[in-house]
Amino acid sequence: MNFELLPNEIILDSFEYLSFIHLYQSFFALNSRFNKLLCQQFQKFHLDLRLTSKTNFHRVCQNYVLPVIDRIISLYLSNDDNTPQQIEHFRSHNYQLRQFIRLKSISLSCLRSQRTLNQIIVECSYLPCLTHLTLTDSHVSMSENDAQRLFDHIWSLSKLTYCYLDNCFVDENYFPNPTVISTSLRHLNIRNMTCSLFTLTRLCQCTPYLQYLSIMFYDDSDQLNSLLSILSITRLNIFFESSIIILQHLLQNTPNLYHLTIETYYFILNGNQWKEMINKYLLKLKILQFKTSSVAIGEYGEIQFNEILDSFRTKFWIDEHQWFVQCHLFRQDIPDTRYYIDIFTLPYTFKDFPDVTNCILSKSTCPYDNEYLTCDRVINLHYKSTYFTVSILSHARFCNIQSLSLSLPFHDLFLSVVCRLDRLISLTVSISENENLNNIQSQLQLLLDRAVRLHSLRCFHWSLSNRQLLLMEITIKNRRNTLNLVNNMSNLQALNVQCLDDNWTDENDLTLSIDDELVEWLRQQLPSTCTIMRDTFHVHDIRLWIR
Repeated sequence: MNFELLPNEIILDSFEYLSFIHLYQSFFALNSRFNKLLCQQFQKFHLDLRLTSKTNFHRVCQNYVLPVIDRIISLYLSNDDNTPQQIEHFRSHNYQLRQFIRLKSISLSCLRSQRTLNQIIVECSYLPCLTHLTLTDSHVSMSENDAQRLFDHIWSLSKLTYCYLDNCFVDENYFPNPTVISTSLRHLNIRNMTCSLFTLTRLCQCTPYLQYLSIMFYDDSDQLNSLLSILSITRLNIFFESSIIILQHLLQNTPNLYHLTIETYYFILNGNQWKEMINKYLLKLKILQFKTSSVAIGEYGEIQFNEILDSFRTKFWIDEHQWFVQCHLFRQDIPDTRYYIDIFTLPYTFKDFPDVTNCILSKSTCPYDNEYLTCDRVINLHYKSTYFTVSILSHARFCNIQSLSLSLPFHDLFLSVVCRLDRLISLTVSISENENLNNIQSQLQLLLDRAVRLHSLRCFHWSLSNRQLLLMEITIKNRRNTLNLVNNMSNLQALNVQCLDDNWTDENDLTLSIDDELVEWLRQQLPSTCTIMRDTFHVHDIRLWIR
């Protein structure tokens, strides 16, 4: 069917599935009808500028944003390696955030400047429709008082229902509880900031209608009375590093949980202990997802392994709830023989798959134990050459990997296990200097041919020929090789490089007015349109947004 024959209502509905840039690249100036649909009738633009070339970014900001600024409902900006200083470039254009009067969602990534972050959060208070706020990978260095004020500004956003904060501060041990009460927040995700029983109580008191909470939890105190009952939360996702006693106390005070996801280290709950806690404290629980890693189980490894697994084969687990688990047994022989266990629920629902080095046995309680272990939720995978060379994990299947780190050459089973690469965005490759480069080059080419969406390639001990990559991260001996990469790889949009002849030292302070010799040299050698900066977090990385 000819798309132009469709009625306007269907075309407008289809526009909602396309990003702002794709809409304008595909339909703007095509004919008067589509111009009218875009510029006058369509009401829900999603402005996602992540992974955008610098040329397209400035074209969009200069020509297309302002005419529809009151119809943009979501905004995504990032200062990551693909688009360094994009947020600052966006703010340099002739409009303010408060002009996005129908903006419902804003997402900012890798924003290192405390001043810019504070200004944006203050401007968010002028957005009457804002319901979703996401801040990730910022690593902002700020005092406890400044972090407290930032949280208070966020909790003061009157319509905010969803807040996702991940890697926001350099100091992960400080949890800046708000002092302002939010009656709108329902969904809160705070990662890489450690929460205790005391701070959790304060957090929930200032967020009384919270329904979903995702946190990292650590508490080594014995002040169990500090936690009050939390009745509003029905979904809890927790990375837990504390004792079984504190876990019991936490679950005892969240009696309305319907869905519990938990990751633990260093202690294990067998099936009988889980059953006791659930029957005692979590009578409304319907969904349980857990992962326990690196737990020592003593010298009789396989016997204890089977005892733990059998505790999950009871009627409570198999018949009443249809909850199944898989266990991995590991043996370490240096300095003496020790056994460790990983155990997780099936289907596997976590983003990262556990390390399987030294795994000697794998079993599950699932009646289809011989079927493939499908890991659809795993998006990050670190692959070693020794993985999957035996039958323990050769039946695993990863089909949604977005970030892959691997050493070459890989085993023949690798492409059966990582069965799809069409969603891969970031690839990190390391190669031993003693390997056959011809074989490695053919394997790398095979990966690149299958990874049609690849944006980022990180290379260690490797030399690359010209190819259509958007971002490359590489370590080079001579700074002049940076010029060769920029000038000879015509499709390269961004480059993250470490130069071994860089004079910068860890003692230098980026907050002071110190001449950055390498950055200034690159600015003199490359076009003025190229953004060049030193990363404030990884100070030996030079980041270039080229074209």
